[in-house]
Amino acid sequence: MPEKFFYTCPECGGLFLVERDEDYVKNKIGAGSAARNYFDNLRFGEARKIYPNDSGVWLFRDFILPDFSAKAIISLKEGQTDLFEIPDWLKKEIGLQNLYIKMEGQSPSESFKDRGMPAAVSDALRLQQDYPALGIAGISCASTGDTSAAAAVYSAYVRDKLRCLVLVPYQKISDPQLFQAMAHGAEVKAINHPKGFDGCMQLIQEFTARHPELVLVNSKNDMRVAGQETIALEILQDLDWVSPDWIAIPVGNAGNISALLNSLSRAKEFGLIEKLPGIIGAQTLSADTLVRWAESGFIKYEPGEFKDTVASAMNINNPVSFPRVKKLYDKFNIKFYRSEEKEILKTWARFMRAGANICPQSAVALNALLKAREDGTVKEKDLVVSISTASSIKFAEAGIRHHKTGAKADFANPYEIVDGNLEALEKSLGGSIGA
Repeated sequence: MPEKFFYTCPECGGLFLVERDEDYVKNKIGAGSAARNYFDNLRFGEARKIYPNDSGVWLFRDFILPDFSAKAIISLKEGQTDLFEIPDWLKKEIGLQNLYIKMEGQSPSESFKDRGMPAAVSDALRLQQDYPALGIAGISCASTGDTSAAAAVYSAYVRDKLRCLVLVPYQKISDPQLFQAMAHGAEVKAINHPKGFDGCMQLIQEFTARHPELVLVNSKNDMRVAGQETIALEILQDLDWVSPDWIAIPVGNAGNISALLNSLSRAKEFGLIEKLPGIIGAQTLSADTLVRWAESGFIKYEPGEFKDTVASAMNINNPVSFPRVKKLYDKFNIKFYRSEEKEILKTWARFMRAGANICPQSAVALNALLKAREDGTVKEKDLVVSISTASSIKFAEAGIRHHKTGAKADFANPYEIVDGNLEALEKSLGGSIGA
């Protein structure tokens, strides 16, 4: 029986990355077309009717977590999100003929965290069931908003078994995100720390070291990263197992990009795809640690200083999962770009006007794609997927502020107060209807 839950190697202190018995996995699901057919049947065939194959995470369980205890699985039908194709008029404007957005904001707590959280929370429940002497009583996390929301949602489903403690930086997350954690019953602690999330992250690690009965479900937890690997698998399945030329992804704590790299690497090894896509890593000017690392030739890693950004969910200067990225990046053609605040707001508003329900973090990835198109890295006919990490509603205050005060050139669209009569309405429209 294990004595405790480990997040890092007790010998070297390094982060874990889930390793599988690949021969065992291949014997179960096959390789190449056999593996593709295996997963297509789970998603689209009769096997979909068997719990929990209607989950975009757990249908891939034989690939990401083979032989995971079925009795511990928690599923809220997460995943299987839309692959949104941008409209033709926007394709022409930006010079990208084949751009799709993976809409992770459609999951239960409205973010991509609903990929990793069911795996991490299910594993906490598994430990509680199989090893009662460990005394597992709940889960905990630090969060810029989305992790706390997902942790609260999934722990609420089993609140008779697992409590939930979340630490958030005081006044540094949106009200809708804060509401989610509070409404779903988490114990919410707003931490007043000059380093924002990074300070919260340090504090929760110290706290869980003292209280091992609370399983840490940040991306330091390798089970959570394993769940997030399914985003890549689902994108590939959405494209009928054709690898995109490029995948763009916003980078905060780096759990999602490390999951993406590991999943794609294994997908190629299994013959699910023939080639690896290029990767566009996107960060804000306020938190550009990995951009600077790339600019140094992937040699010099220096966490920056905390600054506010509209893309608050990725305002992280010392990404916990960086060691995983460092281990995996050199298998890929990977480019990093940073975006300034005005660029983020403009891109966010621009793609929202095209029907894409995306968050400002997603706009950072899309803006990176626009930069990559401008410098010739991405070609007009390339098949490109950008990962949207959350719903716009979580960041409504920032969006409204932009539309009220922003410039028309930045796609701001303010409302107008009109008297409640027909003449006033006609006057406000200035005969523009049908013009």
